[in-house]
Amino acid sequence: MLKLFIADDEVIIRRGLKTAIDWEKFSIQVVGEAEDGELALELAKELKPDLLFLDICMPFLNGLDLIKQLNTILPDSLFILITGHDEFSYAQQAVRLGVFDYVLKPVKVEELENVIARAVEELNSKTHLQKREKQFEGNRELLKIDFLQKWVGGSIKEIDPQEEFQLFDLRLDGAIGVSVIKLLPIDLHTADEFWNEKLLAFSVRNIIKDLLHGFAAAEFFEDQHGHMVILLPLERAEELMEINHLIKEKVEIFLGKTVVSSEKIAHCFKDIPAIYQHLITQLIADSNVSPIVVLAKNYIDQRYHDPLISLNEVASNVQVSPSYLSKQFKNELGASFIQYLTKVRIEKSLLLMNDPYLKVYEVSEKVGYSTQHYFCNAFKKVVGISPSSYRSGSRK
Repeated sequence: MLKLFIADDEVIIRRGLKTAIDWEKFSIQVVGEAEDGELALELAKELKPDLLFLDICMPFLNGLDLIKQLNTILPDSLFILITGHDEFSYAQQAVRLGVFDYVLKPVKVEELENVIARAVEELNSKTHLQKREKQFEGNRELLKIDFLQKWVGGSIKEIDPQEEFQLFDLRLDGAIGVSVIKLLPIDLHTADEFWNEKLLAFSVRNIIKDLLHGFAAAEFFEDQHGHMVILLPLERAEELMEINHLIKEKVEIFLGKTVVSSEKIAHCFKDIPAIYQHLITQLIADSNVSPIVVLAKNYIDQRYHDPLISLNEVASNVQVSPSYLSKQFKNELGASFIQYLTKVRIEKSLLLMNDPYLKVYEVSEKVGYSTQHYFCNAFKKVVGISPSSYRSGSRK
């Protein structure tokens, strides 16, 4: 029910308005009345009516001054003035100030019902719009995630997403790091057997959200297949690698579980869906191996930057012999330990080469090569061109 308040210094007018029409027909309830402007102001503050009938000439506080004060207190309410013919100019002025309408004394029932019908229509449309806005705000995060899932998944590729970007305040400009993370059912020696799947996923999400806290424009969501997806506008290419490193480290330390990740940099937001699909394919291939190889790969992914990392060290960490691990790498990955380590280092270097402020020798050091010469040879063998040619625009 809409709430109606009546303020007029003439009791006969107030009584006439209350009984002139069937207010229930309009879903309106008369909640109060006042005989002067000051009392009307106090009661209106308390009752918060949706619709107010106000006389222009009232003691203590006239109708126009009352409206000026109530406009800030009741911004969504509608005001209808009750006025005589000799006050017509005031009524016109009030309408220009935002009053919904006015009715002339003596009030005619047909005219009153017409004004009320229009006021109710206006209030209902406002209420409906406000409800929709509140509903949207309450579900904004869910709607944003639904959009991101469908967008990266390619199901809405026919539309330009700029409108949705603006609606959900998505700031994916410049270089954007795209990372896909998957929790694997492989326990480390520190794993707690009481973890369940939902609690694990909840904990991983919290770890990621905590690590992304300092990145205001970062977006994080879970896709429709349970992968964690990060979209991270970058100032430095290293930021994406650092985030993934920390995620793996914290999940291992605090949860005793294994995660695998795959990352790439998009130079335009339009490239994100294709990159996401590529990363998903790569992640499925990378995780479709035995637990021993997964653990070994993860150990390498966390320590590839150490020039002294060796097959013996990795094998010791996953508690198998070097010969056995070497054999499993060949059988499952089709590569030797050194070939896989080189592949990881060069893939990481490709990310870092996107940072124009990093010199080639700095990239070399960050991915575990003791000399730039050794790095350049390995890079050319894997990519087909030298690091300088790649950086100058000969990318394939």
